[in-house]
Amino acid sequence: MKFLFKYMSEPFDFSKSNAVTLVIENKKLFRHTILSVSECDCNEMFVFSENFKPLDFSKSVKYVDSVLTFEFSDRKMMTKVNSFFENLCNTKYFPQISKIKALCVSLCCELSKENDYDFQFCESIETMALVKLFSFVPADASDDNVGHLLRYFKLMKEYLGIKCFIVQNLHIYLDDSECENLLESAVMHGIYLLNIENSVPKEVSEYEKLVVIDNDLCEFY
Repeated sequence: MKFLFKYMSEPFDFSKSNAVTLVIENKKLFRHTILSVSECDCNEMFVFSENFKPLDFSKSVKYVDSVLTFEFSDRKMMTKVNSFFENLCNTKYFPQISKIKALCVSLCCELSKENDYDFQFCESIETMALVKLFSFVPADASDDNVGHLLRYFKLMKEYLGIKCFIVQNLHIYLDDSECENLLESAVMHGIYLLNIENSVPKEVSEYEKLVVIDNDLCEFY
């Protein structure tokens, strides 16, 4: 997989490194880049490709606006998770879900008898309705930001097929040790990470490559 930023002379190949820190020192350009990514309108600034074919940003790339306060239970991801559970209920656990549906219908029949008026109810209960009733959400036992973020990356990659995650100011929010742990884990799990910063970090991990677009829009590696 590769990506090309508008002010880079050649694309960056993630086969060289799973993580790259793109430093945009020009504040106006930095601001414009972050806004375009956050609005999923990055075609002007970025091109992501794989096997010489452009990738759909909305399907293959995920922008995480804050590594501290992101939404862990992503709506699209939970739709995929619920579909997975629905399929299990209709196959492996079909006897159990059939009993639950029968009990629900029986309960509704009894409830309707408890009133002086006649009531109708839906006797055909969809499996997905029951799955959603249970409100499944990913359990996260991580007590640190790195573990929390890494688990999110792994879930989004598995259920939504996200190929690359874009974050910003990773070196501001995390200390050197935390950055090292996160980037090393990204390599281990085959996660591609693009970190956008406004200034060159004091320490650069061995697991990340540095690309700098300076204030005059000149490119340095």
